Amino acid sequence: MRRTFQKPTAKPGAAPANDIDLSEIASSGEAFRAIVTALLHLIVAQQPRVRRRDPSGVHQMRIALRRMRAAISVFGDLVDGRDTQRMKRELKWLAGRLAPARDLHLLEVKIKGAKLRAASPTFLKRLGADRGAAFDSARATVDLQRFRKLLADLEHWIEAGEWTKRADADDRPSAEVFARKVLTRRARKLNKRLAKLEQLDDEERHRVRIAAKKLNYAIGFFESLFDGKAGKRLKRFRKHLKKLLDALGALNDVAVHRKLAGKFARRAQAKLDPDAARQLADLDDAEIRRQMKTALKTAGKLAEDPLFGD
Repeated sequence: MRRTFQKPTAKPGAAPANDIDLSEIASSGEAFRAIVTALLHLIVAQQPRVRRRDPSGVHQMRIALRRMRAAISVFGDLVDGRDTQRMKRELKWLAGRLAPARDLHLLEVKIKGAKLRAASPTFLKRLGADRGAAFDSARATVDLQRFRKLLADLEHWIEAGEWTKRADADDRPSAEVFARKVLTRRARKLNKRLAKLEQLDDEERHRVRIAAKKLNYAIGFFESLFDGKAGKRLKRFRKHLKKLLDALGALNDVAVHRKLAGKFARRAQAKLDPDAARQLADLDDAEIRRQMKTALKTAGKLAEDPLFGD
């Protein structure tokens, strides 16, 4: 009999940061199923808000999608297979359909919040129109047959995908053993990349941000498995990691918004006035200096305070 979704325990608008509670005796396969099931519920729960063109709903669905893609990456070979690769492609498609709405919304909020003295009404009108079209596209996406099929396919893949039938399924390590190994490895790799943070360009820094995000999501997946000294170290490390992500996220927003503003500037009738453009550039430059200082300081703290005392 086909299993149907129960209402998620998390409120539809809640951020899915720490909603996953794993059993101490769970195998790594059982942990993966629990994690992606919870994330699928969160995706499903955001549909009404995306249909209402609610920016928060779009944002939360994107977070759940990123977390599910991160879970597939974290569990790697344990869940790999043809159907897993297909799920990855479809999740990437859905995330791409939602991205313009979020990016244009943030750019509009930024420009209006800055109260630029010479902001072009034509520019703002064009930006508002593009933002509206992006939210219309997001709303249409959750009504597509492709989206409905993706939800059904994810449900089947979680319960009976190729990864559940592999010959080595019974030999998988416990969730705790797997978690300690994967978190330690990813933390070490991240710290090596952070050592060169100041030398990176926007794209290279974005890739480091993605790696940091995946580690943060992974800690969120497994945090409930650790208590005592290990749990305290994990929480302290994650506190630093979140501060780093805030700084890297702000830097990435500046880079994305500059690209978007550049696209608008190439439209003859939708340019910012020169004075407004200079004001915005000055604000961006100040933000870059402030956030880079924070990122470098926090990267140092992560290097000094490794996971599990390694």
